[in-house]
Amino acid sequence: MPGYPAFPTLGMGIYGPVAPGSSKPATPAVLTASFGGKYSQRAGDGINALSRDFSFKSASLPADRIKLLEAFLIGRAGYKPFMFLVPYEDSPRQFIAPSWSTNYDDQLNSTITAKFEENFDP
Repeated sequence: MPGYPAFPTLGMGIYGPVAPGSSKPATPAVLTASFGGKYSQRAGDGINALSRDFSFKSASLPADRIKLLEAFLIGRAGYKPFMFLVPYEDSPRQFIAPSWSTNYDDQLNSTITAKFEENFDP
């Protein structure tokens, strides 16, 4: 596996600054052929037919820590893979972050929300 950088944990445990409200949607790619009499056949589409993305929401953090997360995401530019350990999983998976948003909670703290798409590039 290539040496992709890990998403910053900011010293906040093994999962980093993951907050309640984060989620783990799964989207199977399925090909369906329909026949008469309500009969159909289904098969996985491709060698990576199950994409398990992650909707990331950070904990409320001060500006210096938010800037670290933003700098990491900017550096990955929406297409460069990185490794991230999803809560309650045993090993990190490879993702890209095609979009993110900084949300200003109050005068001192902010959160980042991001879409982490599972990536299967070598």
